[in-house]
Amino acid sequence: MDFIESSTPMDKGLMHFKGDGVPQNYKKAKEFFEKAASGGHVQAILYLAIIFYEGLGVEQDDSKALAYFEEAAKKGNAKAMFALGRIYITGHVVKQNYDTAREYFESSARQGEVEALLNLGMMYYEGVGVTQDYSKARVYLEQAAQKGAAEAQNNLAYMYVRAKGVEKDLEKAREYYSFSARQGNKQGEYQLALMYWNGDGGEQDRPKARGYFEKAAYQGEVEAQFFMANIYYHGQEMAVDYKRAAYFYEKAARQGHVQAQNMIGYMYSEGQGVSKDYKLAIYWYEQAANCGDVQAQYSLGYVYLAGQIIKIDLVRAFEYFQTAAENGYDLAQFNLAIMYYKGDGVPQDFLKAAFWFEKAEAQGHKKSSFILGKMYLEGQGVPHNHDKGMALIAKSEG
Repeated sequence: MDFIESSTPMDKGLMHFKGDGVPQNYKKAKEFFEKAASGGHVQAILYLAIIFYEGLGVEQDDSKALAYFEEAAKKGNAKAMFALGRIYITGHVVKQNYDTAREYFESSARQGEVEALLNLGMMYYEGVGVTQDYSKARVYLEQAAQKGAAEAQNNLAYMYVRAKGVEKDLEKAREYYSFSARQGNKQGEYQLALMYWNGDGGEQDRPKARGYFEKAAYQGEVEAQFFMANIYYHGQEMAVDYKRAAYFYEKAARQGHVQAQNMIGYMYSEGQGVSKDYKLAIYWYEQAANCGDVQAQYSLGYVYLAGQIIKIDLVRAFEYFQTAAENGYDLAQFNLAIMYYKGDGVPQDFLKAAFWFEKAEAQGHKKSSFILGKMYLEGQGVPHNHDKGMALIAKSEG
């Protein structure tokens, strides 16, 4: 208590702001920051800006926040300059102005503010408000990377992978991804895992790759989750483990990964690694199908056609097969052709059947080659052509 009483208004403000030694109380923090700010304390001014910008213990007020940021920036505060750069680049509170944003970032960067260096690097990398310049981007990103900015390290690695403003150098890329991964950055961990898995930029080490994939996956990196699921499902470099595969597929599926949604749907329909649950199978198939996944669209068509999971519904089966067929999926094209050929759920139409058999046959679907061959022999939906019919039947047997 004696220490608290003897502290400066700035110290007391920080203690209440952070809940350090006292209960966190933004209103009290604001009062102490105001006392410190009245004496010209620049850090207190910065914290007042943050309080009003975020609405911490007060009604959120962009105008007051902007005024405090500008006051702190005029006094040379690098973080306030960076904050103003972000405000101007996003057009929040003020009219968007890339030139002003860049100027604030440059002023902040000259004092070594890492986020300002990173943002300048990305402005030049993406050509946002400036002429795209990979060389300038690299200079700023390297400075940010040296200060430990994982995002800058990842972007530099990508530049060396894709030869953006530098010569392609996979060893250098792996080095930068390693720096990022050591900080626990999930994107760095995932990319480093891919490089170890494929042997890019150095030795191939799949056990080490698996370790990084898993670290990234547990941090929520969706592609790492999907990769881990595939490793367990297919038994790559390890025993097949459907339970672990299902765990990671569902994690990725819940983040909107379309292929993972299709796979977890399949696993629920088959009872692989999870208890059979047809409602969940259909739910996940529908999620993937609605996002354009052709395998899920086909799977739903088959579900409604077969009637093993749910009551037969030829109309819905046709709809899903047609969607997947139009998206180029050969099995859906074949099943759609069969429905037209037999008149299942739609009026029998040999012309349309032949059209879809031809689509599937062109992709190497052998059953389509055989049936289409018979159609040419019999002149069903296509002109009678004995030679073409026999050639297609022979092709189906090859």
